[in-house]
Amino acid sequence: MSFDIKDIDIDIDLVFRLKSSTIPSPAEQCRELWAISRALGRNGLDVAKWGIGDVSDSGGIENSRAFTDLGPTDEAIYSVIETPDIGEQSFSVWNGIEGPGGAAFSISCSLKNLSVFELKSEGLEALYSLQSLSDVVKEAVNIWPAAVAQVGPYLYSQKKVFRDRPGVGWMLYLPYALTSAQVPEARALIPVTRDGNQQGTIIVSVADEVFDVSNRAHVKVANDIEIRLADQDLLPRFVDL
Repeated sequence: MSFDIKDIDIDIDLVFRLKSSTIPSPAEQCRELWAISRALGRNGLDVAKWGIGDVSDSGGIENSRAFTDLGPTDEAIYSVIETPDIGEQSFSVWNGIEGPGGAAFSISCSLKNLSVFELKSEGLEALYSLQSLSDVVKEAVNIWPAAVAQVGPYLYSQKKVFRDRPGVGWMLYLPYALTSAQVPEARALIPVTRDGNQQGTIIVSVADEVFDVSNRAHVKVANDIEIRLADQDLLPRFVDL
């Protein structure tokens, strides 16, 4: 396979609703993102390389580290953005790199609306494998009660079949068990378990290479899976999440 790593971005977009009637504490929210940093660390991304803020923040990692091997730093906990009047809270970190090799992830919790975990990356080779990326997705859906998690290039959102439903892209997590008979177009179905019970499935459109939105064959497989799921009422509408 031949591609320019500068052209491959991999994002994870996970949405969920809080089970509790209260927002997690800043310490708890930071601890959850620290767990994601540990999952990324298993794939070669040093936990200590993540800084507070995001690419739009002129400070970020140059000002303060977000995590250590033991957990989130005090500076990270103090920097959580709290807006109790509207029942929302958020926190972001990034690796201090703009352009190829750059990555950031964040959590935004809401009592009234959907809560969101996002990971954005550009040319980050550590995520260029089915194993490493699915490992991060498994960690995320075990932390948060995901209604859906979309994985793939941002531009795939313009090529998906249904505007009002999630896109498969490279991977799509849905919170129920699926079989190959239900999704024969999938190149792999990865079960996600908790306490010995399957809580969901990661549907994979491309198993042997990096999903490339400019590759028509890749897009066709993802589109075919979306149609198959929708035909069985297995692909939810965003309005129903």
